[in-house]
Amino acid sequence: MTKNKPVSIPTTVEAQIRTRARNLPIHKCYVNRDWEESQLAAIMITRKHTNGNITMGYFLVDLKLPGVKDCMYRFNESPLRMDERLEKNPDLLEECDYTLAHNIIYSGLDFADDYGFAPHKNFKTAQYILEEDTDDIPVIEVPLGDDGIPVLEVPYGETGQREIAILNKTAGDDFRLVFFDKNGKPVPQERTYMEIFKEMMETGIDGYLEKYSGSNSFKETQVVTDLIHLAKAYTDEEKGRIDAEFECIVKDPRLILTTDAPENDYEEELAPAVKYFIAGDTDKAVAESRMTINRHPDDPILWDVLLYNLSIGSDAVDEEVVNAAYLQFPDHPTIKAWYAEWLAQEGRMDEVFALFDHLPGLDALTVDNMFISLNALTSFCFACAMAWLSKDDALRAETYYQVIVRLGLDYRLGYNIQQRMTELKRKQLQELFDAGAFGSDEVPEN
Repeated sequence: MTKNKPVSIPTTVEAQIRTRARNLPIHKCYVNRDWEESQLAAIMITRKHTNGNITMGYFLVDLKLPGVKDCMYRFNESPLRMDERLEKNPDLLEECDYTLAHNIIYSGLDFADDYGFAPHKNFKTAQYILEEDTDDIPVIEVPLGDDGIPVLEVPYGETGQREIAILNKTAGDDFRLVFFDKNGKPVPQERTYMEIFKEMMETGIDGYLEKYSGSNSFKETQVVTDLIHLAKAYTDEEKGRIDAEFECIVKDPRLILTTDAPENDYEEELAPAVKYFIAGDTDKAVAESRMTINRHPDDPILWDVLLYNLSIGSDAVDEEVVNAAYLQFPDHPTIKAWYAEWLAQEGRMDEVFALFDHLPGLDALTVDNMFISLNALTSFCFACAMAWLSKDDALRAETYYQVIVRLGLDYRLGYNIQQRMTELKRKQLQELFDAGAFGSDEVPEN
């Protein structure tokens, strides 16, 4: 006689939600009253157990981007806890039909996915509190983005550079950025490409750049570059070379496309240093960091973390720290990149060229199969661009500058490069204007 195998019973909350939640009937659903106007929807969906308890999923959905940005769940808890949550926000949430809640969540999810944004990690489990997204669910039109154009909102104190890098790849120029000041108010957005182009054509490049001196944006610099190319100051062959070199760098398999702080296994040990950095006590933060480095002298990541923390809010690399790091790890790509940035800031351009040995692409950092972070890429491209600009060679600097601006890495270093690039291009382009290189109705496609 064959014995029956024991039945495996899910024990974790996650396992129970995945296997049991959809067998429970939908109970009540809630959404904030102003979700259409704000395009930020806080949704609660509940399912009821036979014992009267509640399984609940909470979804915070930003319909502009990045979709499901927060997510949580509870399984088989007392309905009194649910009532407590609702009582905390009596004026914000209102009961809604499940179909509406489902459409809001999945519309935001699909819109974000189109532009390369994944939902919050908890959605992997919380999705089982929802019905399956099939044709059985009636479709309701939900407002997405700004008339379908993705909008990235960047809170004060953040750069948004990781998200901008994603959008540069998935949306090209067809997205909008909104930065917020310290009071939570949006900073006025820059004008469109064509608005900038038309004003440049009317005023002349020199008059335009004089008018907006010190505030030239990426789009303005892009217009200048396109005008130069249109007038054949950059030939098709040169433009093709720049694009090919750009692709060679950003598609290098060694490059890790993340701009988060360097990952490390020393979070607990570095916690005191982080607290001092947050408090603004740099001296104590450095002292704590150096003690951790002394305990692990063979790991360059600790020097990288220290240099990264020192770079936040600063436009210069710490001289003492970067020299100590480079002395110990001269061949590590990240440390070499930090050192190159410092050399460029010091005006020691010949040493930058010597450091990279004129090798192409990211081979200049390492010829080994080592991962290269986006933070290292920023320092590397800054140093290379500034070195070529020191020789008044905007064309050779263009590749590295384009890597920085097109991946959204100009939050800390781009302004210095941009000033120098614009200065050279202004001179070059003004000569073309004066020579009548542009017709009155000659408008580039973009």
